[in-house]
Amino acid sequence: MKKIIILCMILFVFIVGCEKATSPGVNSKIQGTVLDHDGNPVADAKILVNFNIDCDYPIGGKSGMDLYQYINPVPDSVDPGPPIPPTEILGSYPNPFINITTILFQLGSSCMLSLCIESLSSEEIVRIIDNDSLAAHAMHSVSWDGKNNDDKNIQNGLYKVILYVGDEMYSDTLFIFKEYNDFNYDTLTPLCKTNQIGNFTIYTKDLPLNYVGDYFDTDGCNPGNFSVTPYIDIWAFHQDYSPVYIDSLLVESGKNINVSLTFE
Repeated sequence: MKKIIILCMILFVFIVGCEKATSPGVNSKIQGTVLDHDGNPVADAKILVNFNIDCDYPIGGKSGMDLYQYINPVPDSVDPGPPIPPTEILGSYPNPFINITTILFQLGSSCMLSLCIESLSSEEIVRIIDNDSLAAHAMHSVSWDGKNNDDKNIQNGLYKVILYVGDEMYSDTLFIFKEYNDFNYDTLTPLCKTNQIGNFTIYTKDLPLNYVGDYFDTDGCNPGNFSVTPYIDIWAFHQDYSPVYIDSLLVESGKNINVSLTFE
């Protein structure tokens, strides 16, 4: 009996260790340098990270809410009358999104509300609805193109959808997966910038590595899940050069990385 208990404890520790190793927020640091073609440091280069997404992550089955039922409801043969829905964020589709996503939410009562997008550190990115009143007992939708309050493209990654209704707050998440090839220096907000000697630092605990979420297609259907792999691309932008990047860089927990990017 004692042996069985000891084996169970060992198995528990092993499982917990594995969960920590594959949880969002890998604990390591990426230190980089950006140079010009002559090997001189480049200051004020904008640094962004792009992620590799796997939509066939083997965690099994369908999870989350299928938004299709809200977008295309099936009418009942006998109308029981309109139910009073709870106030909640139903989700976003598509998610992850490249160009634009639609955020669905419903209101159980009439009240002044605001809806905004925030970073994982609760910094406001954009306020989509600002202290407005919408119809109660109804579903509502708003669109977002992945830009901030200054109309600039933001770093790809995981963000929070925050709905403030009266004194209540409701939250959800969505993932941006834009093409950086479409960006230019003046139209983007970076993750960080190089200093006067061309150096930058990225703390990977702030990146959504190994995140697993519900995948929604452009019709609002949820065929499964998506996951963010521990492989990243690092991009550097500067107004005087064409963008450069390093692709498929493996980030491992506890292992710091040193990289160098050189503008042509």
